[in-house]
Amino acid sequence: MHRRLLMNNIIKEKAHADGMGLSQYLADFLLATFADVADNEVLATLINTHENADIYKLHCDITIFSGQLEGQVQLDTANTLGLVMLNNKAEQVNLASIPLDDNGRIFISDTDIPSAFIIGSMSRDSKWIVVADLAESVRCYNAYRKQGIDVTVLTCLIPSLLNRTVKHFAEVHQVTIVTTSQYKAKVITPLKGVNVEAIICEHTLIYDALEFGADYDDLIADAEIINLQALGKPKPKPISQKLPPVKTLTSTMMPKMIWDYASNCAERLSAPIEYVLMPLMVSLGSVIGTRLSIYPKMYDNWEIVPNCYGAIVGDPSSKKSPSLSEGLKPISHLVALAKNKYNEDKLEHDTQKELNKHMTKAAEKQLSELAKKLATQADDATEISQDDLKAKAQELAEAKQSDDLIPEIKRYVTDDGTIESIGELESKHKNGMLVKRDELTGWLASLENESNQQARSFYLEGFNGLGSFQVDRIGRGSVFIDTHCLSVIGGIQPDKLEYYLSKTMKGLGNDGLIQRFQLMVYPDPLPNSKERDLPPDKESRDAIYNLFETIDSMQLGDFMRYGANPIDEYHKRPYYRFNDEAYQEFMNWYDALKLRAGEAEHSIIAEHLLKYAKTVPSLALIFHLVDCIEHGTSLGAVNINALKAALAWCDVLESHMMRIYSTVTDSANIKASYLADKIMKMVRKGADKTDTTDWISHGFTARQLIRKGWKGLNDADGVLNALEILVEHNWLSWQEVPSTGQGGRPTERYSINSKLTELI
Repeated sequence: MHRRLLMNNIIKEKAHADGMGLSQYLADFLLATFADVADNEVLATLINTHENADIYKLHCDITIFSGQLEGQVQLDTANTLGLVMLNNKAEQVNLASIPLDDNGRIFISDTDIPSAFIIGSMSRDSKWIVVADLAESVRCYNAYRKQGIDVTVLTCLIPSLLNRTVKHFAEVHQVTIVTTSQYKAKVITPLKGVNVEAIICEHTLIYDALEFGADYDDLIADAEIINLQALGKPKPKPISQKLPPVKTLTSTMMPKMIWDYASNCAERLSAPIEYVLMPLMVSLGSVIGTRLSIYPKMYDNWEIVPNCYGAIVGDPSSKKSPSLSEGLKPISHLVALAKNKYNEDKLEHDTQKELNKHMTKAAEKQLSELAKKLATQADDATEISQDDLKAKAQELAEAKQSDDLIPEIKRYVTDDGTIESIGELESKHKNGMLVKRDELTGWLASLENESNQQARSFYLEGFNGLGSFQVDRIGRGSVFIDTHCLSVIGGIQPDKLEYYLSKTMKGLGNDGLIQRFQLMVYPDPLPNSKERDLPPDKESRDAIYNLFETIDSMQLGDFMRYGANPIDEYHKRPYYRFNDEAYQEFMNWYDALKLRAGEAEHSIIAEHLLKYAKTVPSLALIFHLVDCIEHGTSLGAVNINALKAALAWCDVLESHMMRIYSTVTDSANIKASYLADKIMKMVRKGADKTDTTDWISHGFTARQLIRKGWKGLNDADGVLNALEILVEHNWLSWQEVPSTGQGGRPTERYSINSKLTELI
């Protein structure tokens, strides 16, 4: 009685059905009993064995209650049986009149409304089979149920309405048609592209063969099963859009000692070498800082110091943090040396202070005694002079003064300082400061805050490396930085960077901060391999540590011995220029760079390109100085070898820059590619029709996709854009599935094209 109660509830609850007038007619009729249909074997079987069959005894003629002939034509239905017919929402929408005489004519109240007489539960977990004939429906249902198969048989009652009925119910669930090879073409042709499974038997229908004891599995194995939806599917177009390719740095692009150290670190970590080189180069430029510069032009006073902003971009677990640590170990070595020196100086200071305490007492006593003697001696006496007294007083003052000269530790790096604290460090140490952030996301987010605009300006201006900056502190005065020079390095995840870039590229807060990250890389992950256990290369490690120590300790005379020009009234620090050959190469490259920037597809890319004008001379200066130290002699002005290495770096960095910005400029296609990869993995695995969550068999919604949390597919806009592209490329089809009759909005559902198997 469950189906009968369900239908009665639907009649009561659905205004749609009431509006069509079906419920008012049914209210006037009684449910048929077995006695009413005893002479009709099929109907008797239905009533006797299927309690959920909605069959009424029609004791009079009825008037058509819907459609074009509503209220005009009276059906000859007296003394017939009425079968309630449902649509694909399980709503009562039609009434079929079945004569008790097998030779009588079947009437349907409104043939314009797709509907079927339902035998079974109509649950989404059951197999839906469409049959035109009522007697066949009963045989089919009984045969499948005896096999323990949950089946719903949809009976259209009039053969000419079969295809329309199939299409209607296939909108919400795959339906099955069982036929023989004789009628194969008749089934396939009109239903190609519809969500139909056609089971083609050689001679005898499956449910008829089961009555004679045939094995169901054998019958299915012998039958031809055709997915008609796949036959009507267009051929999927390839989705090949990936992240743009990037170039990689090689040993020919840098001094040997830099390559040897970085390659050993990268090999031990099984990480891209760029992950080690970026922090290594940023920290090396920071150690040089404002003590040395380069003038790229021959006569102009355009000056550059080699500080850089860098970032390594990668997914979680891509070994960004350990790579960052390895690349920063040489400067961490300087930090450790500075700490040791500070501890030694502090001990020396404390020791001297303790000595001074006792010496001061003695000196004060001696001074007092001298003063007394001087005051009491005769005017013409020369035993104690005023100068003696003054010398002793000066000795006492110097001892006290030395107590106030507290040693300070030399600073190179700060991890999470405020602009006030960083400003104080810069004002004391004069050579600039390296700001290290393991994860740049929080740092970028903090600079987005309206209340933190001075900090944003602090970092924007610190990139230049030569200007001054004043940090105002509430209640504590101001800190003036004579030469404001910052270097920044850190890691960031692609999706977090994409969020920031999308706002920047839309013009929201585009002040050039992200373009300053010139040493920013997004390399391909290395292929999965077994974890390695290799020792650090002591020789390359010692060489790079010694390099950092040497540069850190260099003074004016040391730079000049390596070919730098001296300080004069126009130059505040030792400096280099390019030699003639390198100068001409640089100027030609710079002209070409400006032309390419003018043709860039987006202003942010043009701005990034133009900042290479600082990056290339900075790298060339670093490489030239390292070459001089490695050879132990002056190599003169910055030469063509150092410049070509810097230009090679620039070429590599540009490819990474284009990949990074493409996460926004080509976001939809890249996300579609991510989703296509996931779908192809499902297709290779194959469908599991018994699993209602299987996307191959049952499709999916955008909401289900977002809940997966897959890389690049976790925001609504990105997912919808990716889905739209896959629909355009025939990977997916889209349909709006009506609500199930319990209220709510229709569901937008995506189905995977079964022809994707052709791409495997």
